[in-house]
Amino acid sequence: MDFTAPLVRRLGRAAGARMLSARWAVVQTAVAVSASWFLTHDLLGHPQPFFAPIAAAVSLSASDVLRGQRAVQLMTGVALGIAIGTVVQAVAGTGALAFALAALVAMYAALAVGGGMFGQGLMFVNQTTASAVLILALHKPGSGTERLVDALIGGGVVVVIGVLLLPADPDRLLREATQRLFTGLRDALTDLAGQLAENRPRRTGDEPAAWELEVGQRIHGDLAALAQARKTARHVVFIAPRRRPRRDRVRRAAAQSERLTLQANAVLSLVRITGAALAAGEHLPPPFHDAVTALAEACGALAGVGGADSARAAADRALCLLEPLGDTAAGFGGAAIHAARAGARDLLAAVRPVEAGIRGR
Repeated sequence: MDFTAPLVRRLGRAAGARMLSARWAVVQTAVAVSASWFLTHDLLGHPQPFFAPIAAAVSLSASDVLRGQRAVQLMTGVALGIAIGTVVQAVAGTGALAFALAALVAMYAALAVGGGMFGQGLMFVNQTTASAVLILALHKPGSGTERLVDALIGGGVVVVIGVLLLPADPDRLLREATQRLFTGLRDALTDLAGQLAENRPRRTGDEPAAWELEVGQRIHGDLAALAQARKTARHVVFIAPRRRPRRDRVRRAAAQSERLTLQANAVLSLVRITGAALAAGEHLPPPFHDAVTALAEACGALAGVGGADSARAAADRALCLLEPLGDTAAGFGGAAIHAARAGARDLLAAVRPVEAGIRGR
């Protein structure tokens, strides 16, 4: 059987989905790059203002997450790096040891300053170090000042486009990150229901826990993306004038979405314990399989297929199936039933933040 064609189609669909989701961010970045070059080269007359469009491209990029923060990190890092590079050049010259000294001092200075918003990611550290090194590498009069002006113009264009004119939609960021998390939970529970139907755990080669590890990595990645979306949403409603009317609603939705960590951990516990029960040869009752299937349906509804009402009905159905089973069974069975019941209750609690996100559309 030829597996090449389905693989190519799947990769093509995934690439197309990524390109479609980032289309507006990419267009905005292209406009910002062009505007930055025009301002520095055509209006100010800088002969090679390469850093202005680079600053705009790096700050905006293909994502609308934390754009304003990246712009501030870049501009501040460039200013700090230029100051450090200038001092190192005056003291140690432009030899090989001076480059090492500039990088050492710049990194330590960035780490010392890099608390709060400057401590997120490596943008601030990288720009501080790169600017200090470039001052030594170019070592010509005015290069530091010109680079600083370029950085300020590139960053300023980012602020105008990404904060003032076209700020990210905080409701959409939270909604998409939440739906992505529930899609991963749905897929894990659907697969688990299939294993229960066959009464055997999923094995990958000689590693029975490989699938569980893959599920855990995916869900933890989705939780990290949700945390970043939550931070961006709070940041946007704080600094973007056009989004300030949504401030209270977004703050409530962001706070409620933090509960989804409990939901994700409940599903991971259910996957792990049920896998152990199946691997040990324990027989779990048929209602348990039906309850896991109902939990998968609830997560699918919260992922965007059916809505909050369908999710609530499916979670209630799962609880009704699980309540008569108790959780005192020997071996892993009792723990699996307890984990499934906890997952159903967490799903019911999760309906509220999802409903808040839906109302924000």
